[in-house]
Amino acid sequence: ANRCLKCKVPACSKGCPVATPIPDVIKQFLAGELQQAGAALFANNPLSSICAQICPHEKNCMGHCILGKKSVPVEFFPIEEYISKFYLDTYQPPQIQPNGYRVGVLGAGPAGLTAAILLALDGFQVSLIEAKEQIGGVLRYGIPEFRLPKTILDRYQELISQLGIKFRPNTTAGVNIDLDDMFLDGYDAIFLAI
Repeated sequence: ANRCLKCKVPACSKGCPVATPIPDVIKQFLAGELQQAGAALFANNPLSSICAQICPHEKNCMGHCILGKKSVPVEFFPIEEYISKFYLDTYQPPQIQPNGYRVGVLGAGPAGLTAAILLALDGFQVSLIEAKEQIGGVLRYGIPEFRLPKTILDRYQELISQLGIKFRPNTTAGVNIDLDDMFLDGYDAIFLAI
C-alpha cells in the first residue's frame, strides 16, 4: 500500500471493470480507516470480497499500474480482500426506508446478487429467486473451492438475510414461476439475471 503513487488520474481505476477507487481506498487503509475503506469498496461493488479473489488483476488494476511500466505494479487485491473481509465481518445494515416497490430478481449469480443488494439498500422489497439450492450461480457451481472458498458465499447468504431480501431456492422461471404471474402477484419490476 505504501508503494502506491496515488496518481491524480489513476490508471489502475480506469483499468478496473467496475472502476474501483483504488487510490482513495489505499489512502483510507493507510490512515487506519478500515470501515470507511470497506464502505467505499462495498458502495462501488457489493461483491468486492469475491472480486479480490477471482478477478484477473494482471489484466486490470495491476496491468494498468504506472509502477508496472518500469518496476513491479502495486498488488491491490490482497488489500481489497483484507478490507472487504473486515467490512463483511463487521457489517451492520443501515436503516432502510421502504419505498413501497416490490422487485423480483431471477438468478442468484453475480448479477442477481449485486442487483438484489443494491435494490434492497435503495428501499425495494426484493425476492431473490434461484433455480439451484444455494446462492452464487457460477461463483458457487463453476469456480473450484481452492480459487473461491464457498464460505464467502455463505457470508453473502447472511448478508442478504440481514438486508431483508427473501431468498426462494429451487424455483425455476418458466417452470415453477411465470413472469406474467409475478406481475399479477404484485411485483412492480423483474430483473432477469439468468
